[in-house]
Amino acid sequence: NPLSKILASNKTITLAPDYRNLWFNYPKIAVSEGVNLQSHFSAVIHYDLPWNPNRLEQREGRIDRYGQTASQVKTLLLYGSDNPVDGAVLDVLIRKAVQIHKTLGITVPVPMDSTTVSEAVFKSLFDRANDAVQLSLLDLLDEQESAVEQVHKNWDKAVEREKISRTRFAQRSIKPAEVEQELIESEQILGSEQDVERFVLSAANRLSCSLTKKKQGWLLSTIPNFLQPSLGDKPRLFSFTTPAPEGVEYLGRNHPLVEGLARHIIEDALSNNQDPIAARCGFTTTDTVTKRTTLLLLRLRHLLNSPKHQSLLAEECAVVGFTGPPSNPIWLTPEEAKSLLETANPVGDAPPGIKQAEIEDLLSQITEIESDLELFARERSHSLSQSHRRVRAITQEGQIQVKPQLPMDILGVYILQPGKIRNS
Repeated sequence: NPLSKILASNKTITLAPDYRNLWFNYPKIAVSEGVNLQSHFSAVIHYDLPWNPNRLEQREGRIDRYGQTASQVKTLLLYGSDNPVDGAVLDVLIRKAVQIHKTLGITVPVPMDSTTVSEAVFKSLFDRANDAVQLSLLDLLDEQESAVEQVHKNWDKAVEREKISRTRFAQRSIKPAEVEQELIESEQILGSEQDVERFVLSAANRLSCSLTKKKQGWLLSTIPNFLQPSLGDKPRLFSFTTPAPEGVEYLGRNHPLVEGLARHIIEDALSNNQDPIAARCGFTTTDTVTKRTTLLLLRLRHLLNSPKHQSLLAEECAVVGFTGPPSNPIWLTPEEAKSLLETANPVGDAPPGIKQAEIEDLLSQITEIESDLELFARERSHSLSQSHRRVRAITQEGQIQVKPQLPMDILGVYILQPGKIRNS
């Protein structure tokens, strides 16, 4: 039978949802509904026939969703060909739902209460009984139109309303270029896949738990002790791009490994250790710059006020930079400063005493750029406010005010001293 063939194929199967004790003896089968199963399963067997067709799509949505690596997701619906109740459900609900889905591309919920749907199913069931000689009570109570016709008629009306709604909210006024720009700006704040990869590889290398490049991804063979509560102690295979290959774990910015590394490094940097993993101050001789350049890593706070919602406090990090002394700075663009922080590599070294003296001298003059930093914070809040306004104009949500919360925090100070590679 179809079930035995699928089981014999040794594919990962999900059975949904209710008779859970029935399948406990089968290997590689998960029986559940309402949880994300796309990482482990690629097929669904519906072995009960629900009276609400939406439940079929909801079950399949546990598997066929974002993060599924299989190129094809299989579904199988089991029903009794000689079971009159299954036949009635198929005629009244399932086939109608399939037809709507083919026409509209989505599933439209049954727009009736459960009692009316039950009446329609039983009405169809009585109609299918060839040996029935007496009139059903449903026929007597429904002289003008049957319960089945009533369900289908209201369902068709719901489909028409959905068509109108989808046309109305088709968002033809949205310009793709504007949406793309908002997505780019959001990614610059939150971090792209390349940012995550660069951070994780660098942090793991500093912590002496480097990832090893494999054919399908990166292998973390040894899990650091501070990450074991969330990751365990077994080797893990990761990918920095999505969708990840089957059996490989996608490493996004919200993954416990990324969050754990970030939390551990920032706590270590703020604890005033003599030999921190990541220093908050630095003096680097590099050929990336031609003038002495100072970079500042800032933490900004913004208060978001809305008449419809409770005020929110949002935080973000930003990099700013300038050339020249703090008394007369020439400011770089945020893009230039961020690029220097990511690409400046040392080509020489200076004695520790000189490094310390340079850093201390800069910190003693940092108050001279406070007004410039406050201006940057206000401009950043204004830019975020404009971004909110553009997005909310599209979604027709209420307006929001973004106010900077001063003073901001200076998390890091880095001096880039121009130099050339010395040949030994």
